[in-house]
Amino acid sequence: MKMKYRAVLVAWMLPVIALAQTVTFEKADYKALGIYDTWEESPFRKGLLKGNYAIVDNFLTDEEEILGMAPNTSRKILAVQRSRFGSNTFGVRIDLNEPFELTPQTKYLHVMVNRPYHGRVMVVGLGKRRDRAGQSPETEQFWAMSTTAIAANKWQDVVLPIKGNGGIDIFSLVVVPDCESPHNETEDRICYIDNIEVNDVPTSKFVYGYYPVGVGKEQIHIRDDRRLSGISLNGSSDGSQSVTVPSAIKTVYVDMTDKEFTARAGEKVTPVFGYMGSWMHGYVYIDRDNDGKFDCRMNDDHTPAKGSDLMTFSFYGEGEDGYNSIGTRLTKDKSNVLNPPAFTIPVGLKNGYYRMRYKVDWNCIDPKGAMKPDNSILGNGGGMIDIRLNIHGDYCNVNDANRNGEVLAADGSKLVKYQAPFGRPFTIVMNPEKGFEYAGIIVKHGYNLSGDSIVRENVQWKSVRFDRKMFNEANEFTIPAACMNGDVEIEGLFVEEGTYVQPEEP
Repeated sequence: MKMKYRAVLVAWMLPVIALAQTVTFEKADYKALGIYDTWEESPFRKGLLKGNYAIVDNFLTDEEEILGMAPNTSRKILAVQRSRFGSNTFGVRIDLNEPFELTPQTKYLHVMVNRPYHGRVMVVGLGKRRDRAGQSPETEQFWAMSTTAIAANKWQDVVLPIKGNGGIDIFSLVVVPDCESPHNETEDRICYIDNIEVNDVPTSKFVYGYYPVGVGKEQIHIRDDRRLSGISLNGSSDGSQSVTVPSAIKTVYVDMTDKEFTARAGEKVTPVFGYMGSWMHGYVYIDRDNDGKFDCRMNDDHTPAKGSDLMTFSFYGEGEDGYNSIGTRLTKDKSNVLNPPAFTIPVGLKNGYYRMRYKVDWNCIDPKGAMKPDNSILGNGGGMIDIRLNIHGDYCNVNDANRNGEVLAADGSKLVKYQAPFGRPFTIVMNPEKGFEYAGIIVKHGYNLSGDSIVRENVQWKSVRFDRKMFNEANEFTIPAACMNGDVEIEGLFVEEGTYVQPEEP
């Protein structure tokens, strides 16, 4: 079956920025091209090898289904042959028409890369300090490397933060499209480079995948004074629920979809953020149509529009004054509110799993996070957590799926659309056919049990095995409450009598 994917473009709806440097290869917007290797003993530095590179017509203009667009429609691109005889920092050198300054304020270097295999990308800046007259303009002033591997055969807008002490002019950029050891390579392969920009924008031009995050899902915090430490959901008939972020996790985005909050459609609930810091705002989203993204639409009265995935927020405004999600106006002196108002779980939600996002940010309803030069979720110390929301009723549908025996309720009832209380332990009894015994059971629990276990990166159901040694002498076993969280299918592991072997202890 052909898989369908979706993604959300990160639109750069920003004020016009005076870019420090732009190289497109569409014209002579660079001074010269060459090959460079930081390894001093490299055959390319000793003149034994020259290296291959060229400006070529862009033939990589196909539309990406996951994006719904072609990520790079440039006419020209730069091709470079990644040599096996260079070091892991072998790349193509681009001499700039005009140098730019490496400042104490962080700038962001963007470079489009398309390579035939996944791996990391590096950019080296060559230049000199203004206060050192004798320093070579080819001195390596910065090395910036992507923290995650770049996918193969796709255009990626790689974003690298760069900064220095000021008074440092960068004359050349060395793009290392494959910052990995080449010693296992058996052939030289071609990588492609395009659209180099230095600006104030910390986010990629586009993001692949579901539920995108503007700064990337593996971006590490750059501030130590602010941290999203946990989230809670209060007011549900299931009681108050919370999860805590392990202190070892240092990323802006935290995936906690291995855990779940539970609630019923139509319930009024109150989200709470655990956050170290101040003067920040809270936003909560539910992907109510499970389409892999969070839609965010607003009414004229400053409340979330009907059908919007934005459930509640503590503050949003165009200027210093703003509103919360129930339309209450908040002036600047009253805008220091983190926890948003209570909201009602949409009445029409069917029982099932939904992606829920909690986001701490400053005055931004975009679920990907603020991405403006003067207000980014990375710079303001915000964070976000995704978790599963289990919308359920009072009972679980329990079914027996077996041959050579049956699994029954403790009172002997058949398990055919059996109604067992949600979130409560459930006791079953084994009833093998003549000539059979049982080795245990497999419990499949969740939703859409006949479909894929993962849909748009959301887990739908899980299976867990319980061995016979866990049953009592009456052939009874109590399924834990954690497994009674949706639809439940119980498979009895019936085997020929006398063939069961108890597994050894680990």
